[in-house]
Amino acid sequence: MDLTSLRSHNDRTVLRLVRSGALSRASIAEQANLTPQAVSKIVARLISAGLLEETGAVRAGTRGKPRRSLQLAASGAFTYGAYVDRDELRVVRLDLTGSIVSSAVVPLPPMFTPDDVLSALQPLIALDDKVLGLGIGIAGPLDFRDGVVSPNGLPGWSAVPLRALATERLGLPVVVDKDTNCAVLAEAWRRPLHDAALVFVGTGLGVGLFLGGEVHRGTRSGAGEFGHTTIQLDGPLCVCGRRGCIEAVHAATTGVDAARVIGAAVMNLVQLLDLDQIVLSGRKVLAAPDLYLREMPDVEVSVTEFGDELVPVGAGLLVLGELF
Repeated sequence: MDLTSLRSHNDRTVLRLVRSGALSRASIAEQANLTPQAVSKIVARLISAGLLEETGAVRAGTRGKPRRSLQLAASGAFTYGAYVDRDELRVVRLDLTGSIVSSAVVPLPPMFTPDDVLSALQPLIALDDKVLGLGIGIAGPLDFRDGVVSPNGLPGWSAVPLRALATERLGLPVVVDKDTNCAVLAEAWRRPLHDAALVFVGTGLGVGLFLGGEVHRGTRSGAGEFGHTTIQLDGPLCVCGRRGCIEAVHAATTGVDAARVIGAAVMNLVQLLDLDQIVLSGRKVLAAPDLYLREMPDVEVSVTEFGDELVPVGAGLLVLGELF
């Protein structure tokens, strides 16, 4: 879908306002500080593109012509989101509202290669003129700017130009980010976050940071490598090659002890960054949420409601978010 002509600041402003709830043209003009004439032109363009639709009628009072309200046209555009885990590939298709239209999960072979991932991904992507692109979430380290990845725990994946490879294979725009960044983006799409961390406890361990109202990636896209910070100097060997990383110590324990490792590490994170919200996610947490919740520090803590589809949803929102 070619949306080049629809990506002006005012277009994005109107879409962002309507995403929060159905609005009349007059309400949009007031909230966006635009003239009614400008809003009429923008709305007409967005309706023509299939991104907005009229619904219902809203009266300003007892007199005058009813005002038609506007909402996002859910089927007006779609994105795909993919999560490359250490043993499986998860893919979702999202509509314009960010809702899941379809999903799929396929196993990945041991010691899988980039070509294995792309071969598994290709039949799951149905291309049409409404598809905006594909977002891919994968473990770090990686470079968000050029989509080159070197994920810990995946042997043979060193400086892989995943974005370029996927773009060439699939023939659509691709963006690549850390799985944890995708995860915290999905949570921020669902509800307001300001200074928060998404703690992901799955086949790997990391955090997505949402600071000052936006995803924090760091100067070199390296922020959030929480699992590879040292918690025990003489601890077990980690997949990153170091000893005593939180990820390795957690993997070497079970039950309450495993939860306590994460609790102690999250306490350090809260104190370091003065966070006010923590969201827990990942396979280990979803398997025993109460166990991990009991060990959390005294801040607002919750477990994700997205379940196993958290990362692919966030990956799709990387693309969809460009409209807003």
